[in-house]
Amino acid sequence: MSEKMRVFLSIDIRDDALLARISRIQSRLDSKAAKLKLVEKNNIHFTLRFFGDTPVSRIDEMRKALGVLQFSPFTIQVEGIGAFPNPRRPNVIWIGVSQNAQEMTDLKERIDTELANLGYPLEKGFKAHATIARVRAVNDREGIVKSLESLVRESAGTMTVSSFQMTKSTLTSPGPIYETLWEIPEKR
Repeated sequence: MSEKMRVFLSIDIRDDALLARISRIQSRLDSKAAKLKLVEKNNIHFTLRFFGDTPVSRIDEMRKALGVLQFSPFTIQVEGIGAFPNPRRPNVIWIGVSQNAQEMTDLKERIDTELANLGYPLEKGFKAHATIARVRAVNDREGIVKSLESLVRESAGTMTVSSFQMTKSTLTSPGPIYETLWEIPEKR
C-alpha cells in the first residue's frame, strides 16, 4: 500500500499586516449569534483545489505537471465577508476577492487543465475565498445574518499573488497543521 497525504493546492497569505487585519475582522463576527471556530491566523489561505488523501506518487506527478505553468503575478483586493452555503445557513464564513478575482479563477482553470491531463476531473463553480471561521451552531439566525451583512464590504487590503503551494494537512484535535510540500512560482 502506498503512502498517502491529505493535501490541497493553495495561495498562502504571508503578509503579516494583512493577516492582522483579517484577525480584526474575525473579532467583529458576532460570537453570541453563533458558536464559531475561528481559523488561526497562520492557517488562513485561498484554497485552489482540495484533494484529500492522495498517494505521494500522485503528488510528485502534480508537481511536475504544474511546474510548467506560466503565469504573471497579480494583485488582489482581499475584501467582502460571505458564508457558505449562504448567510442564513452559514457553515463556513469567508473573506473574498473583489479586485482581480478573475485572475485567480483563470489560474485555477489553468491548474485544472494541467491536472485533467493526469486524470483529475475539471471542477466547476470556483469562488475565490479564504475561510476565516467555521460555524458550529447558530444561536440567533437574525443576529448572525446582521453580523455578516455589516462586514460584507469590509476590506483587509491587497496582496500580490506570485506563487501557489501544495500543502499537506495533518488533522489534530486542536486544529489542522499545515506544511508546504512545494511551491510553484510565477513564470512569464
